[in-house]
Amino acid sequence: MPKVVFLNEQCTVEAKPGQTLLQVAEENGINLFRGIWPGLHCGSVTGWCNRCKVWASGLAPGAINERTSKEKRRFRINGALPSYGTARLACQVVLQGDCEVRTRPGFPHPVQTLEWQSDPRSSKWRDRWEHRNDEPAEEEKPKAKAGAKAAAGGQEPTSA
Repeated sequence: MPKVVFLNEQCTVEAKPGQTLLQVAEENGINLFRGIWPGLHCGSVTGWCNRCKVWASGLAPGAINERTSKEKRRFRINGALPSYGTARLACQVVLQGDCEVRTRPGFPHPVQTLEWQSDPRSSKWRDRWEHRNDEPAEEEKPKAKAGAKAAAGGQEPTSA
């Protein structure tokens, strides 16, 4: 099942393949309609109101569909979408794989707590930190004599 990461809301949800981003957001209580009258949007005839604008990017090729003809229109209510970048209409984005979504600002901020919600995705620095005390392989160990010789200015260290 595809996973959708809503970055501004800091939540990851699962979706059924073939669902739109708007359907997934509404099922999980994420409001995509910001500003005045959030309940006013296109309803059953999707793609004309431009109110469910999000920035969506698939994490793999084919994870989300290409721009539809409704998204490519030049003249529309609330301005046209740019023809470049990841700006999309949530009612037109059909999910087939994992994706990340950034919604517009203006939602109620989450309640502040003292809990730290770490990012579950892997990262290079976290992997290095977790393996910082592991012993390196023999070929990776630095030569102690070569380091001491370089520190003494090319001369062999002498004892007094």
